[in-house]
Amino acid sequence: MYINVSGESNLSFKHNPLITATAFIEDRLLLNKALLDGARDISIIVKANNKNEREERARKAAIVWSTAFLTPFITLPLTNKLAMKHIAKLTKSYFSKDNNLIKLSNKYLTSAEATKEGIRKLSQKYDFAELLKNNCYDYEKIRRKLINAKMSVLSFDFLFTTALFGSVGFINRWITRKKTGRDGFSAEFNMGDKELVEQRAEKFKKTEKLRNAVFLFFLLMLTASPLLLRKGLLENSGKLGKFAQRYASKFDYNDGIFMQRLPFLFSTLVCDIGQILSARNETEVKDQTIRLSATQAAFFGGDIVIGSALASLSDKLFKTELLDKNCNKNWINKIIPPIKPIRDLQGRNKAIATGLFWVNMLSLFGILGVVIPNMMNKMIKHDVNVSANNQNLN
Repeated sequence: MYINVSGESNLSFKHNPLITATAFIEDRLLLNKALLDGARDISIIVKANNKNEREERARKAAIVWSTAFLTPFITLPLTNKLAMKHIAKLTKSYFSKDNNLIKLSNKYLTSAEATKEGIRKLSQKYDFAELLKNNCYDYEKIRRKLINAKMSVLSFDFLFTTALFGSVGFINRWITRKKTGRDGFSAEFNMGDKELVEQRAEKFKKTEKLRNAVFLFFLLMLTASPLLLRKGLLENSGKLGKFAQRYASKFDYNDGIFMQRLPFLFSTLVCDIGQILSARNETEVKDQTIRLSATQAAFFGGDIVIGSALASLSDKLFKTELLDKNCNKNWINKIIPPIKPIRDLQGRNKAIATGLFWVNMLSLFGILGVVIPNMMNKMIKHDVNVSANNQNLN
């Protein structure tokens, strides 16, 4: 505790481990999502309708969770070093400190002058003297090499992460078929007789190869998309150049390894397409679409809305300063006032913001882990009963 000059008592929260960890998670969307997905998936596994569905949902959780932590902590650091050494050819060793240059924001890759300025700022943390000397201080050359390296990493990340996430449904479908000899939606196995459940899957079984090919098409399109950003950065003219100048920094990685919100949105949309395309009947399509739409809404809007509402309420009731009143006054920010990152807050504001972050997470868990699964189980039972009744009438 310390006393300020006005005589008011304040708590110093600077070294509180919970606040530090929360600020770290808040800034890194993949970790944020992994934690909420983990809590949600436990609830979904528990609420599964039978053993086979429970195994499928546990398998999905294991793949998603392992990938969420494998990618930023093992795969991306290795990919960064490979790209810097073999694609950019800016470093000679996987252990060189010059590999940290890949952390340079894309906003500094629009021109040689911008690259020079970006390296100057990043040099406050890392020493790039040898790299600059080896490249004769040719910032245009360094810029182009770095663009190639960074876009290669983004393409690989899109391919690796999206392929694993998006293939979960196809993997589950194949394993369940091999194990049980059945083609129907596993959640229905104990809700109707085997013949009925298999009949409900007949139409979808006929289009499996086509749906597999459609997912592969979207995956390859996503993997190739960084080539457009690369072209815009290299040419720095025309529509692609203007796009790169405005949005290139949105495709940066926090710490060089954590994907940001916009590319993560693109990746998860293709993942969702894969999971919907792997469905075994119309009911599973509805089940996947509703669950995945709710998750997308939570992560790419719902968390912001809830966080803004909680911050606004706190500012009024507790006289905190959590809302960012100096933000750009665009139409979105006027409707949903943005909040300040926990890392930028101090003292009491920082502590309260930390608490509200976890209230936000619990709210999202309640929706995604409790409300939605209960709704889906009721819907699945209803659809099976309708099919059974129609079969009896015929």
